[in-house]
Amino acid sequence: MINTYNESNLHATLKKIYALESNGRMEVQLDDTPWICDILDEDGNAIEIQTSNLSALTEKVQYILETGRKVKIVHPVAESKWIELYGRDGSLIYKKKSPKKATIFDSLRGMTQICPLFLHKNCTLEVLYCQITEMRRQTENPAQTQNLARRHLKNWLPLGKRLEKITKKEIYSKKDDWSKLIPETLRKNEDGSFPFFRKVDFEREIKKTWGSKNARWSGLLIWILVKMEILEITGTKGRSKIYELNV
Repeated sequence: MINTYNESNLHATLKKIYALESNGRMEVQLDDTPWICDILDEDGNAIEIQTSNLSALTEKVQYILETGRKVKIVHPVAESKWIELYGRDGSLIYKKKSPKKATIFDSLRGMTQICPLFLHKNCTLEVLYCQITEMRRQTENPAQTQNLARRHLKNWLPLGKRLEKITKKEIYSKKDDWSKLIPETLRKNEDGSFPFFRKVDFEREIKKTWGSKNARWSGLLIWILVKMEILEITGTKGRSKIYELNV
């Protein structure tokens, strides 16, 4: 089965944690639909654990909201990661720390379809910054994953991710929460008015605030914030669009 290991590790661990905290039931069918809800809490509201592409939940979340239920989407982000490589016989070959450190910016590509739903009064996105271990199994020859996601074949296949620790939690449920992704220098002038800025200004300030790695997502973040009506296009300067905070 695809994602069997993922389900038995990171996803399943978070599901158990949130089911216990909410006194909820796991794996509940949503009415007469084909969808299975990860958790229904004691008040009948939904909790969905989504470890990767958030937009994959769009239709399900839209249905849940239309029924009048509240929905909490829990999305883990690997703030730090260890990699364990196992041989074909199951023995551990090595364990090493990955240099990659993810943030919410790395999840933006997976939000393009679902992002307008994040501002629904009954929808909350809960981003968990986590320490995880990613497990891999060595293969004899370069191999493709079952979902055909690899552009370049590698000599290992994923076995899933194991949660080691939750280090921080960020809640996104209203415009003010999302506007915090805009650097403070672009949110308000000294007189209380909202500054106008271009994409190049936005990227420069993101780089100052969160580094060049996150700044590469500046254009996509602007696109998402415009779609969510948090940013407004107010004009152009040459070939550049001019943006302003709209909260």
